[in-house]
Amino acid sequence: MDVRRGLAAWSAGVVYAVSAAACCALAARTTAHFDDLQVYRMGGAAVLHDGGRLYQLRLGQLPFTYPPFAAVVFTGLAVVPWRVAVTALTGASVVALPAALYLVLRLPGPSRMPARGPAWTVALAVATAAIWLEPARATLGYGQVDILLTAAVLYDLSLPDTARRKGVMIGLAAGLKLTPAIFAVYLLITGRRRAAAMAAAVFAGTVAAGFAALPASSAWFWAGPFASPGHVSPVQNPQNESLAGALARTMHTAHILPAWLPLAAAVTVAGLALAAAAARRGDEALGFSLCAVTGLLVSPISWIHHWVIAVPALLVAGLTAVRAYRAGNVTVAVPVTVAIAVIAVIGWTELAGDTPRSGWLALSAWALMRSVSYVLVGLAVLVAGGLAPRGAAETRPVRDY
Repeated sequence: MDVRRGLAAWSAGVVYAVSAAACCALAARTTAHFDDLQVYRMGGAAVLHDGGRLYQLRLGQLPFTYPPFAAVVFTGLAVVPWRVAVTALTGASVVALPAALYLVLRLPGPSRMPARGPAWTVALAVATAAIWLEPARATLGYGQVDILLTAAVLYDLSLPDTARRKGVMIGLAAGLKLTPAIFAVYLLITGRRRAAAMAAAVFAGTVAAGFAALPASSAWFWAGPFASPGHVSPVQNPQNESLAGALARTMHTAHILPAWLPLAAAVTVAGLALAAAAARRGDEALGFSLCAVTGLLVSPISWIHHWVIAVPALLVAGLTAVRAYRAGNVTVAVPVTVAIAVIAVIGWTELAGDTPRSGWLALSAWALMRSVSYVLVGLAVLVAGGLAPRGAAETRPVRDY
């Protein structure tokens, strides 16, 4: 049996390697041109040469929009040749995708696979198809770090609540991109106050490191621009798959603050409450999934590649459908299966294509529907999370250690 399991894992690994190689070859030939990796290197070079002008630099029309600490980290990408940087980041992302799927399979709950071998086999098999989903392909094509951040967050959540280092990776991820900070809130509201405090302390350390390396740029960034989506992009950009983007395109105006604030607050409270309830029932995989989707919805800017953090949620949903079929629960199995099929279509067909800027607030009905597809799916996920059976997982008390 062990030999068969080992052979299955190795076979799945070989198939994934072939699939990933083909996907990376395609990504290298897209119009994305690893633009975000070039921006990373531009930020790293600014730390080494002229840090005071970090947020005035442009790669064409692309500015550096990340926290100053990210520029410090990206010096590692700036000091190596271009091909080395591309190969290193792409290779790390390819490894991180099945690792993230493996980690979600190891989280407490009904989706947990206690045996490591079968968990790796399933993770590699699912990654073979998942790497072709639009968020993953976009991450590879732009040279983004979102798959790495997904794996970092899941690694943190997979640690025992008693682990002293729990929260470190979430804090570091938030220091690179602010959106993973929602998982620190998730830790806090599920009673894991020490881990939440660790995440907050590490994040504060990243801010301090940014000030030490880039004092002027840090002072400018943290004075307010970090909270303004305008320094990243107009929110109505069709590639922005967040509530803010969907509202702007639907209302045909960029002035959405009065409508967006109460809606985002309601989705934040509801999503985090559902995630916390799932965690308290012992279903950490569902808690992660709901928290990830909530963060994507309420962030003012959620590019398509940001949605790669929701890919492990697809695996969780798939396992839910399998369990429901085996239990004869068609009322759960069929809707979940249909939902996964719809998401797969969205993820493979690049529905949210670019539109000339003059037309972003005047899309046709079909283009508008395509441009809000991720948001509609995300809202449906939260609704489904609210309808999830309460007795599906063994109750796990969450305590502050």
